[in-house]
Amino acid sequence: MTMAQSGRLAFRFLLLLVPVGILQHSWYWHRLPESVATHFGPAGQADDWMPRAQAVLLQAGFQVVFPFILLLLGKLTSVLPVTMVNIPYREYWLHPDRRHDSLAWMSGMLSWMSVGMATMMLVLSHLTFTANVSRQPLQMVPFFFLLVVFMSFVFSMVLLSFRRFHRPPAA
Repeated sequence: MTMAQSGRLAFRFLLLLVPVGILQHSWYWHRLPESVATHFGPAGQADDWMPRAQAVLLQAGFQVVFPFILLLLGKLTSVLPVTMVNIPYREYWLHPDRRHDSLAWMSGMLSWMSVGMATMMLVLSHLTFTANVSRQPLQMVPFFFLLVVFMSFVFSMVLLSFRRFHRPPAA
């Protein structure tokens, strides 16, 4: 399966994550206090709050809008001038003979990045909402586990990108 083909699978995953996120936010809406803790210190103690409507809309935006912006960026690469696409050895990989495959790979990779971001925000919203509903500190072990998993995912995507857009063969 190519990255472009798996990108279509990623898009389907993202389409599943959106209604799950909407259900999550709807379920928590009436359970959350009027003032929702939105930032937590190193020990998990809340140290900044927002009105419920703003907090829920902000988290829903991060969970839905940002991943779709990544998808849009992946699609826009095919119409952008070559000088606006930043990959190693751009002139080689975006040569007309390789351009379609290279941009399809980038689009697929950005599709998976959007799934990773939406998943991270789904779990982060759950942790934040749970802390608010229970009026307890944010659970830091699951938070740091989520952070390590997400950063490992991002790092692996960067490594895959460097591997894909390696030094071109000598002419």
